[in-house]
Amino acid sequence: MENIIRSGMHDFDFTLKPMINRNRRRTNAMYPEKEGVWEEFEASHTGEKYLDGKVIIDHFEGMFPDGEVRKGMTIRAYDEETQLWSLVWLDNRNPHDFRPLIGKFENGIGVFNQVVETPDGKPLHMRFTWDEITENTARWQQSFSFDGGNNWDTNWIMEFTRR
Repeated sequence: MENIIRSGMHDFDFTLKPMINRNRRRTNAMYPEKEGVWEEFEASHTGEKYLDGKVIIDHFEGMFPDGEVRKGMTIRAYDEETQLWSLVWLDNRNPHDFRPLIGKFENGIGVFNQVVETPDGKPLHMRFTWDEITENTARWQQSFSFDGGNNWDTNWIMEFTRR
C-alpha cells in the first residue's frame, strides 16, 4: 500500500479572501515588568498566492489607537520537503527582521515559533498561533515567553471575518 502524505501547501488558503480583523493588543508586551493596557482597533487584510502556491503574501493596514496608520505584510513560504512554513513579518514602523517564525498546522491549529532578542538583549521566544479557522473566520494570537518557553503570555489577538 502506498503512503499518501497530505501537503500543507494549502494551510493558509483561508487568508486569500479580503477580511477585516478586530485587533486586541496589549502595550508594553516586550517589557513584562511594565504594566500594559489592552487597546482595540480594526484593520483590513488581503492575501495573494505566488510561485505556484508555495508563497503567500498578505497585506495588513489599520489605524492604531494613537492615530498612526500601520501597514505591514506577512511573507509565508512553504517547504514541500519539510512540510513547514516560514513566516516573516515586515511593517512600516519597525526595522526589518528577516528571521522567520517556523511551524506547521496540526489538527487545524497552526503554531509557529521563533527566538529573537528583547531591546535589552535577552532571549525572547515568540509564538504565532492560528486557530478557530472556518469558511468565514479565523483567529491569530501572538504570545511571548521570557523564560525559554515554559510560560507564555498572549499579548495580541486578531479575529478575522470575511468582508
